[in-house]
This record gives sequence, structure tokens and C-alpha cells, in this order.
Amino acid sequence: MADYTRITDRSFVITWKNFSQAMDWIADSLSQEKAEQHEIYLMQLLVEETFQRLAQQDKKAEDFSLTLSWKKSFHRLKLLLTAKGDAYNPLLLLPEDMESDLTGYAILKAHRKRLKYSRSRRRGENIVAIQFRDPEYQEVRRILAGLILGTAVGALLYIEASQAAKDWLEAVVIEPIQTVFISALMMAIAPMIFFSVIEGIISMSYSSNIGRIGWHVVLCSLLKLAFFVAAGLLAGYLMGGTPEILATLTLTLEGNLGNAPGITVGSLLGGIVPGNVVSPFSTNNIMQTLFLACFCGFILNKMDGQLDWAREGVRFMSNFTMNVVQTVSLLLPFLVCISTIKMVMQLGIIGLWAYARMLLVIALGLPLSFLVAALLILLVARCSPLPFLQKTVPFSALPFSSSNSSACLPATLKFCVEKLGMNERITKFTVPVGMQFNMDGTAYYVSVISMMLACTFSVEMNADFIFSLFCVEFLMAMTGVGLLVMPPVLENMGIPGTAVMHFIGIEPIIDMPGTAQNVVGDITSAFLVAGKDRQVDEAVYRS
Repeated sequence: MADYTRITDRSFVITWKNFSQAMDWIADSLSQEKAEQHEIYLMQLLVEETFQRLAQQDKKAEDFSLTLSWKKSFHRLKLLLTAKGDAYNPLLLLPEDMESDLTGYAILKAHRKRLKYSRSRRRGENIVAIQFRDPEYQEVRRILAGLILGTAVGALLYIEASQAAKDWLEAVVIEPIQTVFISALMMAIAPMIFFSVIEGIISMSYSSNIGRIGWHVVLCSLLKLAFFVAAGLLAGYLMGGTPEILATLTLTLEGNLGNAPGITVGSLLGGIVPGNVVSPFSTNNIMQTLFLACFCGFILNKMDGQLDWAREGVRFMSNFTMNVVQTVSLLLPFLVCISTIKMVMQLGIIGLWAYARMLLVIALGLPLSFLVAALLILLVARCSPLPFLQKTVPFSALPFSSSNSSACLPATLKFCVEKLGMNERITKFTVPVGMQFNMDGTAYYVSVISMMLACTFSVEMNADFIFSLFCVEFLMAMTGVGLLVMPPVLENMGIPGTAVMHFIGIEPIIDMPGTAQNVVGDITSAFLVAGKDRQVDEAVYRS
């Protein structure tokens, strides 16, 4: 403890020589904040990756140092990493970075909600702030609190309030709030998708030497993604409509439910290319936004010369638009509460049956993912799937509880190597690459809800509509955004965008089995590629 290079009790100068002591200092500081062991480990890991990337860019890498300091405000604890030197964002992967750095970058990218970069030009310093606790855990607790409170208040109003009072509350208070939220969401969704898709394309190109192994991972992941979209549509159709939703929507539906225009292959293909670069954003046309983002991303990758400023700008706009959506999403617990009040006060507790049925169908996606993994391992990797299932089923509890597949990346890498016997080098490449495409859980639950709403609003189920919906859901799943993009998609199907309000609010709960599916799908894709290339240690796998 005496060797610590302290500035104050809450600051520490970290160098290559005292790096291990810095890790102990972080552990000691967080222990005083009653942090759990996995939280301490994660903070140490993020500091290590950030330090190494900043040091690699310093002209005197061997003498590099940075200052760690804690900042606490409004009960929020942040760790600030401050280093003098030329402007450099360690959260941005540069094209000259080696393939071996892909895992480190993936770890930083996985926790981008915690990380923020800034530059102090006056002092010539690069500053990275790491938020101690992930806000997503608090969000789930608040969502549950909103659901419980909404149920209690709604039940009270169902028993005590007159029908006139209920109608007034719904028309004057609840529906305007829901409309404002949907409008704010639709305002921010198209720009967020545009920049996040471009960032994803750039990131994929950075794993530059993707080669044969990488494309095998991508192909395997996309095929599984297509399967789970189809499975979700089938499950949603078998589940049928939810009349509970119709009973709580104040809409002029008489005579319109059977005449919803829906989407067709012709309209999908004919309308995918925008007439100008503004219309996809002004009309919230998600398909045109995706096309424009993919087109711009590929063009940016093909351009010669150093375009670090462009990549930095794309990343900034991606983070900015993501923060806009996250700011709007802060209202989700409140919206869950009022949406639940609206349903329960009109229908009573029985109105929650729609949630129960939907959650049950979505939860079935996780055992389905294990079944698919077992069949693929048996047929493609040509080995027994029993060891895989025996080890992966217990491991899936981690992503299920955390609801964040990216946050589980270090544990996933360790699990693949130590428990499944996969080659470490293959694992560090295939798992981060596959994460961008293994959205099996997202594809499944979004498809379930989309088909369920189509049945609710009596959209005609012809082959044209089903194939078009499949294509839309497949592309939507690749963005990884989930239900947030659904309002404009629903509008194209002839369904009011406000219908998704019943599900956007509880998406953090729905996403728990969905996240587990995503991680299982990622492990499966990586294992199939490693097994086919004989990069799996049979002794470790069967142990």
C-alpha cells in the first residue's frame, strides 16, 4: 500500500510499473463503496483496456502515465482517466489496429453506455469517464415498480371510479402523454439507426482480415437469425390476437380492422430507395433509413485515405443519437405505470392476461435456442451436443439476469475457452464478430409481438404480407434495437403506432430471455466454426 503513487486519497497516477498496484487501489476504493466482486473486476478490465490503448498511441509509450480519480455527484460514482498527449479517442478502433485488439475494442464497445470520451484542449488532455454502475439494472427495477404501481392504481380505479371518470382520465391525461412519447421516439429513432448502422459497418470492416473464418461466423449467424424470425412469426400467429389491447385503444376502428393496408413485396422493394436523403428521416421510413445507412457505410469503407475524422464523427453522432433515445426512454417506467393503469382500470386484473400469454410465448424462445444449437452441433460440428447443453444451460443464467449480452463478453470468452475447449485465438475473433449478428432473441420476440398485433388488428395474412413482414423483421433484428423501431413499422402495416406502447415499456423484462438467446446463439455460431475447423479440445469439451 505504501508504494501507491497518490495525489489525494481519491487520485492515483498509473504507469506500467505500478499497474498491478493501481488495480489493487481500484479494488480498495470500490470496496469502500460496497461494490460486488464482479463490479470491481469489470472496472479493472475497462481501466486496463483504456490504459493500454492510450499508451499505444503515446510517443513515449514506455513512460506513459495517466491519472485515475473518483468523482461522486448525486450518488453517482465515476472514474476519470486523464492523460496528456495528442488528441486520441481510445474508444474508436483505428484501421491499423491488429486483429488481436478486436477483443479489447469489443469489451470497450460493449460498455459504451458507461464510457464517455472528451478532450480538454486547454490542458492538452484526453479524458475517459467510466460510470461505476450500469443504469440498465436500475431501469429494470423501475419498470417493475411502475408495473406494480400501475396495477394497484388501475385496480382501485376499476373498482371505485365511474366509467365517465375513467374515460376522462384516458382521453385527457393518458393518451396525450402516450402520443407525446411516441412522437419523441419517432423523432429520434431514424437518426439513431442511421448512424449506428454505419458505425456497425465500419466496425466490421475494421476486423479487416475477416477472411474465411469470419464470413463463416457471419453466414451461420444470419441463417440462425432468419430461422428465429420465422419461428417468432409462427409463434405470434399461433398465439393469436389480444383483444385486451383493442379494448384500451380509443380509436375509430369500426369497419377498418379488416381493411388495414399492410405491407407487400412490391411496396417493400419499390419504396426501399429514397427519392432524396431527407425523406427517410422526415417520414420515419425505417427501410429507407437502413438502405441509406448501408449505402453510406459501404461507400465510406471504400474511400481511400485516412478518414479518422469521418469515423470519429460517425461515432459521435451514433453516441449522440443513442443518448437522445436513452433520454426519451427515461420516461419508460412512468409510461409503463400509466399504460398499466389504462388497461387495468378498463378491464380489471384480467387485462394483464395479455402480458402473461406474451411472456410465456417469448420465454419459449430460450429452450428453442438450445434445441437449435443441439441439432446444429450434431449435424454440422458432428459431435455430441450433450456436453454443450450441460454447460451452456447453467451459463445462460448470467445473460438472463444481466439483460446485456455485451456486458457478458469477458465471461463468454472465458466460458468458450475453459468450458467448451475452443481455441483461444479463434474464440477472441469469432465471438466479438458474431455478436453483431447473433440477435436471435431480439429477432424472436419482436417477430412474436409484430405478428400478434397483426392478428389483433385483423391484417390479411397472405403470402405476400408474411414474406414482406419476414424481410422487415430480419433487417430490424440486425440493428439490435428491438421494439423501439416498431411504431413506424406498425404504421406501414396499418396498425396504430400507439399499440406498441403496451410492450415498449416492459421490453427490459422481455429482453431477459431474449438476451440469453442472443448469447447462446453467439456461442453456438462460434462453436460451429471452431468445431468444423477442428479447433475444439475434445478432452476439455467432454470433461
